[in-house]
Amino acid sequence: MAIRTIEPSQHAEFVAFLDAGMRAADRPTRTDEDFPVVMAPENVSGLWGMRDEAGFTAGLAVLVRDFTTTAGTVTVAGIGSVVTRPDRRGHGLSRQLQNTVLDDLASRGVALAVLWTDRPELYAGRGFAPAGWEYHLDLESCDLSGTRPAGVEIRPFASDDTEAVAAIYAQHALRTLREPADAARLYNMPGTRGFVAETEGAIRAFAFCGKGEDFPDYVAEWGGPASSVLALLADVREAGLASRVLVPAGGEELLALAMPRGAGVGVAPCGLWTVLEPD
Repeated sequence: MAIRTIEPSQHAEFVAFLDAGMRAADRPTRTDEDFPVVMAPENVSGLWGMRDEAGFTAGLAVLVRDFTTTAGTVTVAGIGSVVTRPDRRGHGLSRQLQNTVLDDLASRGVALAVLWTDRPELYAGRGFAPAGWEYHLDLESCDLSGTRPAGVEIRPFASDDTEAVAAIYAQHALRTLREPADAARLYNMPGTRGFVAETEGAIRAFAFCGKGEDFPDYVAEWGGPASSVLALLADVREAGLASRVLVPAGGEELLALAMPRGAGVGVAPCGLWTVLEPD
């Protein structure tokens, strides 16, 4: 079976195939709604599959973006949605597919491939190793009273806020360099609720709960001054939308404000990576 990127005309079929392998039948959102950038029709060059006469037998999705680091900008490929059709499992199709994709990425000068999985042992033999950590901030017992700075108004995110929120995101020292259409897709995903803090009509901070239907009870992305973010988190928790926060490296100022108020903090691996371009 040939391994290749899908044709634009196969996009709907491919998404349905991934849904069947990743989503319960009663799931309220589809794969392309939970991962709107990587699954966008414009990213068909990153959607890889294998087929037989019955349809797709295996597939995965790749999104290539630049990422800012302390050592400069690095091109990184995010790999996810790895699915094999039930009747073809155990035949090594997923390994063949991943090896072909990794070889393709390396040939294009992509430095790193990263993925997220709850079964890292499946990928250890393919060169993937733990890629670092992130903090998980638990606000369940945190005293968030009196955190709203004077003159700050907090309200739900609206689509018209996308440009302002994206500008705040762009201030992160360590971040994915998103393409122009990425922010609108990410901030308006079904199942995601956003809030913004503004002063005199200017947005200063934001927080988004969930990531599509993934990460229930979590603030998955936030940005802006830590004091304003903490005030946003008070409203998010009060609304019953989230009581935990993902805090990546570089977000330690938020931890420093929340921990003295009783917030709990844990550290967890944030994914796996394999080096494709050692230099």
